[in-house]
Amino acid sequence: MRGLYLSEGAMLVQQAQLQVISNNLANLRTPGFKREQGVETSFAEWMIYEMRPQKDAERVGALHQVGSKAHNVATQETFTSFVQGPLEVTERHLDFALVGRGFFQVEGEEEVLYTRNGRFRLDVDGTLVTTEGYPVLGEGGPITVTTEEIYSHRDGSLYYIDDEGQYVDAGRLDIAAFGPDAQMEKVGYNYFTTEEAADGEEDYEVVSGFLEGSNANLPREMAKLMQVRRTYEAAQKIMITYDQLLDKVANDVGASV
Repeated sequence: MRGLYLSEGAMLVQQAQLQVISNNLANLRTPGFKREQGVETSFAEWMIYEMRPQKDAERVGALHQVGSKAHNVATQETFTSFVQGPLEVTERHLDFALVGRGFFQVEGEEEVLYTRNGRFRLDVDGTLVTTEGYPVLGEGGPITVTTEEIYSHRDGSLYYIDDEGQYVDAGRLDIAAFGPDAQMEKVGYNYFTTEEAADGEEDYEVVSGFLEGSNANLPREMAKLMQVRRTYEAAQKIMITYDQLLDKVANDVGASV
């Protein structure tokens, strides 16, 4: 029976991997998307012992360790890769891309959310918002402007040119940068949250008229998809083989007793 449980566990792991890969493939064209990868692990290993007889026949034999084996496998966690995605030219004034560490901060329904997706728009009140309608935060709160033709300096400072050709300050994007070991949890649609504080370092550049593309790679995801398929099929064949053996034991061996 243990073979059935092991093959079942392997199939469940591959199903979880398939969901992760499918999500990566579905977001190949999503700005700022960060690919995910499932991390596999085994349950606590069982120690294997054997009973060895003692020289004295009256004494009970002793247990000796001969090795270990894993009980089963499972998906331990889903890891998010924050590798920089490629920059894509849009020439749209409300599109911004981040180069280096950092996240745009937006005002979520219950908390501040972080994203690498810099495709913004203006709502009816002139507030800079995300595609989902979350206000984009500047250093003094949500950013409000009177025109869509805004520009950005590399430090995230925004400005526009008025009718007289004068440069008008429009605030500064509040970019949050975290250390490489920061625990970021993905929530909702392409957003992240964390309980850790930003490290304050400005190791980034803001580029207007660009978007950061998804860091998911089609050839890599397709290769992983084929690997998952082969592993799943192998586990499935093992399960079928064990099922046939158990059926033969129950019908042939059991009938002869």
